[in-house]
Amino acid sequence: MVTNHVYTVAGAKGGVGKTTSSINLGTLLAEAGYSTVVVEMDLAMANLVDFLDVGIDTDADATFHDVLAGDASVTDAMYETDMNLSLVPSGTTLDGYADTDLDRLSGIVETLRWHHDIVLLDTPAGLSEETIQPLKLADDVLLVSTPRVASIRNVSNTQELAERVEAPVRGLILTKSGTGASPGAAEIAEFLDVELLGHVPEDDAVPHSQDSGTPVVRNAPTSGAAIAYERISRQLVDTEKASTGTTADAAAVEGSADSDDPEPTTRPAKQPPQRHSPGTTDGGRTVHPSDAIRDDGDPIGPAPAEQDGTGDPPADDVAELTDIGTSAASEADAEGGAETTSIIDGSELVASESAPVDGAEQHGDEAGRDTGASRDADGPEQKAGDSPSDTPSESNAAASDGAEADGLGARMRSLFGL
Repeated sequence: MVTNHVYTVAGAKGGVGKTTSSINLGTLLAEAGYSTVVVEMDLAMANLVDFLDVGIDTDADATFHDVLAGDASVTDAMYETDMNLSLVPSGTTLDGYADTDLDRLSGIVETLRWHHDIVLLDTPAGLSEETIQPLKLADDVLLVSTPRVASIRNVSNTQELAERVEAPVRGLILTKSGTGASPGAAEIAEFLDVELLGHVPEDDAVPHSQDSGTPVVRNAPTSGAAIAYERISRQLVDTEKASTGTTADAAAVEGSADSDDPEPTTRPAKQPPQRHSPGTTDGGRTVHPSDAIRDDGDPIGPAPAEQDGTGDPPADDVAELTDIGTSAASEADAEGGAETTSIIDGSELVASESAPVDGAEQHGDEAGRDTGASRDADGPEQKAGDSPSDTPSESNAAASDGAEADGLGARMRSLFGL
């Protein structure tokens, strides 16, 4: 059954880049022609509008606080950027936060699912209900972590929580890579037993873009971080193709990934007009009228039908909705069942930056944290077998494989105190 897709962007550690990843991936997908909305789930410490200069006054305009309180429809609190990305920001007042009711979240997310190709739920730090409920509603979870030990521990807890609520984990986005004495991307992905979607290098272009109120993929498209997000977005689109069936094939996607000048995410055929027309404008923002959704957050017309294998949305919504197509087989399956996709070379990304990368931590991550574990402490070497039948090359290969396995285990046990 073809459904529109909900991604929950999660990681228990604060300051690892969940909001940055949501905004940049959302921008790339929206510019590619996919109807995309980012919903801010940090109801207590909202900062989505601080990352984008969209002219929203969260104290006066309708926000997700009002939607969860039942005082506004979700379209009343939806704002569109000039990149065609829709946002549902949370409010910033304590009174508004106190009035929110997460019991309304499920119906709101289903409404957004029917009216968008991709919904990105940007969750807060910690493991509160504001994280648990979005995990329960996710079609897939995108884990976000830095290479720091504390961050990896916390994202492991998030992963365990996702498993407990039966939310499938799509993969890991490793941010601020290449900083300090940290385990490598491949080691982290193997430790967590997840697919590595990509790693985003430490890049001065990211905070500079945040200060300018523009996503780094727009503000500095040739930076290492922007290129990394471009490649990650291709993997998401390749997994959830638009239902038009006109998305470029895998060869075209692969061809653009190999280009020195990164092409935009593969675009589907031109989308039909969006479900709503722009309403009033104020200070550069566009407020969408709630002509397609009732004030209680439910879509006009019949409720979505039970999954019956036909992939058909309600008849009244056919002209308004664009389904995401059947999930394409992953590159790993096509190549014989490999467990992870190819890992992006961090040095290649850093080399593409316009300015040298320093080792300073960006917003919110723990500065100067050292793992205290030597990358070379791989445990005792294993000796090749003494059997006369063993050739030197076979013995050396066996010893190398054993040392690598023991080395990874010793390194992870040392790093995580296991």
